[in-house]
Amino acid sequence: LVGSCVLPLFTAIPDGAIMLFSGLGPIENAQDTLSVGVGALTGSTILVLTLPWAASILEGRVDIHPTSGELGYKLHPKISKTRRWKKTLFYTGVHVNRAVKIGGYVLLLTAFPYLLIQLPASYLVSDYHEGDDALTVGESFWSLFALLMSLTGFIGYILYQVQKSYSGKNVAMNLRREAVTQKAVVDGMLSLSAALGQFVVEADQWINSESNHEEYKSMGSDNSISLPTEVYNKLLHILNPIFIKYDCEPKDGMLNQREMHYLFRDMHEDISDAQINTLFHQFDMDQDGRISFDEFVHATAYVIKKSYNRDIQNSLSLQSIDNWKHSGSRSFSFEEEVEEMPKDLANKRPEKQQMVIKIRALVMLISGTTLILLFSEPLVGVMDEIGKRSNIPSFYLSFVIVPFISNAPELISTQFYSRKKTRKSITIALSALQGSAVMNNTVCLMIFMGLVHFRGLEWNYSTETMLILGIEAVLAMFTRKEVLTTLDAIFIAMLFPLSLLILIVM
Repeated sequence: LVGSCVLPLFTAIPDGAIMLFSGLGPIENAQDTLSVGVGALTGSTILVLTLPWAASILEGRVDIHPTSGELGYKLHPKISKTRRWKKTLFYTGVHVNRAVKIGGYVLLLTAFPYLLIQLPASYLVSDYHEGDDALTVGESFWSLFALLMSLTGFIGYILYQVQKSYSGKNVAMNLRREAVTQKAVVDGMLSLSAALGQFVVEADQWINSESNHEEYKSMGSDNSISLPTEVYNKLLHILNPIFIKYDCEPKDGMLNQREMHYLFRDMHEDISDAQINTLFHQFDMDQDGRISFDEFVHATAYVIKKSYNRDIQNSLSLQSIDNWKHSGSRSFSFEEEVEEMPKDLANKRPEKQQMVIKIRALVMLISGTTLILLFSEPLVGVMDEIGKRSNIPSFYLSFVIVPFISNAPELISTQFYSRKKTRKSITIALSALQGSAVMNNTVCLMIFMGLVHFRGLEWNYSTETMLILGIEAVLAMFTRKEVLTTLDAIFIAMLFPLSLLILIVM
């Protein structure tokens, strides 16, 4: 629920707050200052769908085979450094996941309230003069209608995300959650048990009650562990880069006992050397002195489950096997490659770690939201004052400047994900940008319509409305493609300056 509902809502707070404060204050000044909020809304919506979208394609692009059209996600390197400009434009790009395609349709659907106010407003303006009471009454009615539709769209979007979250079919959110979990584990922010314990334990309980609905991967008769496909696939995606990182001597796709010891130690699993020794021999099914990735996944699931349930001390029998510490040198170390977990959390139980992390996250969210609300009103005043002193309309200033401020987290995080050059990471990046635009179409537009209706402000933003609808329609068309190329990225990037030019001319 946090990833599917809370975080998308928080992404809309900066633009929503700027829109709200721009329409407050004395009524004689509200119409002028509202242009700051409208500029921020227009610029923010167009920005997230153009420049960072194009940058994500450029950062995440891989080679495309000229004849088969297959993307080189499995190649090394994934993109050739020496290419002619023609091949770069047409034969490098990113995969468009089904989740991104659906996001394009959702984006268009949530933009419908723009038409609810724009079409009647165009008709009313042609029949009445500015300032007429009939014009004000007409715009007030349609703005209320658009407000209710925006509210409906927002509730519908949240319910859709909740339903997808519970059903496990929200592809983009699941990928994003896996990526965040993976980074938290690798960076030492969470132990494996804290990050995945609840999921593994709940899945295990679900197995006991509905085992006939899943195919299981079994470790064999010597082990009582069975993993459902859901658990196995999740652990596979999260553990694969960790396994590769610790597979060092030699790099053969297997872990020896020493490497496995360092891995669990750096992942902050509180297991003794003797227990690691026993665990290794318990899951080394072919007894060749090495653990394959499949065996490692099952062993990790076992450790996570037992550690989360606080009974790992009793679950591993301490067999009298020669201590591995005397069998080889410790010439390699990973201390400098993995950040340390905060000292106050390193020795706590997984459930305690989760509780502290959630409290800290909540405090950070509340603190950040408070700062946004405190600085939004002064920002509106600053933009308005700069416009007056520079003789540049405040609308254009807020269109260009404010979106980079309010959308900074999305701009940074999407580029971080795109650089990984995987299908999963590019889906996360593009879906995040779509989600930000959807929040503008619902939450921010709802605030805008509320100001028009309850404060009696005039609707003078036909060009801005049609521009937003046009950009969203173009992006929805692009998401219908299977592959977005470098040429597509250049075209999409040009939409932002083109939009500004259209606004200036019209």
